[in-house]
Order: sequence, then structure tokens, then C-alpha cells
Amino acid sequence: MYKKQNSKFIVLTIHKELKNRIEQFKSKTMATERTHIVKRESGWAVKKEGNEKASRIYKTKEEAIKGSEKLRDQGSDVIIHKEDGSIQDWKKSRK
Repeated sequence: MYKKQNSKFIVLTIHKELKNRIEQFKSKTMATERTHIVKRESGWAVKKEGNEKASRIYKTKEEAIKGSEKLRDQGSDVIIHKEDGSIQDWKKSRK
């Protein structure tokens, strides 16, 4: 009886450890959401990658960068573009 209970405990412990390792692997390898700050005629747009429309348009680039900080806290990388469309800076998510 003791051996049966002990082996069940070992199996459960191994299962729990494997589950934890899988979750760690997923969190390291999952694609991060990306948000772009791009120049528009009407100002600077904050646009999530894959969306057709901007989330918001700001008058200045600085306002757009400041407005995107909350998205970084929520797990999104923020890619800041120059007026010509090239990448100026890439701020990694804080999550």
C-alpha cells in the first residue's frame, strides 16, 4: 500500500513539474503583440499590427509615444517609425 501511494505522489509531482516547464516555455516563445507609431497626414498614429485602422491619432510623435506606454505594460512591443517609415526605435514590452 505504501509503495502504491508513494509512486502516485511521484507521478503527480513529475506531472506538475512538466506542466510548469511547458508554461515557462510558452511564455518565452509566444509571439509578442506589436504596436507601431507611424506618421499620418493628420498626425502620428498608434496602430496595432494586423489592424487596418489606427487605435488613436496624436498631434505629436511625443504624445503618441507617451500614449503607447500603457500598451507596453500590457505586453506589446512598440515600434516607433520615422517620418519616412523607417524604424527609429523598438521598445520591448514590459511584460
